[in-house]
Amino acid sequence: MIVFFVGKRLAFGSKATRLRHVERLRTMGITHIIDVRKYPAKKLDQFKRICLNFKDDARPRPQWFYSRALSFYKKAMRQPGSKVFVMCRAGRRRSANMTYFLLRASGVGPSEAEATIRRARPCIQIVRGYRESAEAYLQGLKQ
Repeated sequence: MIVFFVGKRLAFGSKATRLRHVERLRTMGITHIIDVRKYPAKKLDQFKRICLNFKDDARPRPQWFYSRALSFYKKAMRQPGSKVFVMCRAGRRRSANMTYFLLRASGVGPSEAEATIRRARPCIQIVRGYRESAEAYLQGLKQ
């Protein structure tokens, strides 16, 4: 398991599937998990979490996907001391793109959001289909 913080309360990375991973997340202060993998892990039941089970197929995500993620994230951020970990299998595409969306939804511009994530982990891939569907969702919030 790898974890990359992009702020004091938001991190992304690869899957946590072992008890030692769970312990490491707890030591880091993680309280909430957004799991965007296809297969959720029962070992993570002790965290507040949401499972948005999608394959990494580079296709645009539906609007409900972003709505649920953003609602969960905002609720977590209202709790003092909470920290959110976004995870996928390898921590390069799905979790990085969800983190991009959460930064954008928090008011960070597109270039800065991508640069922030890339500074944390240079090998991330911002996927066109994921970015475009995230931006479309955010545009819909403004109207």
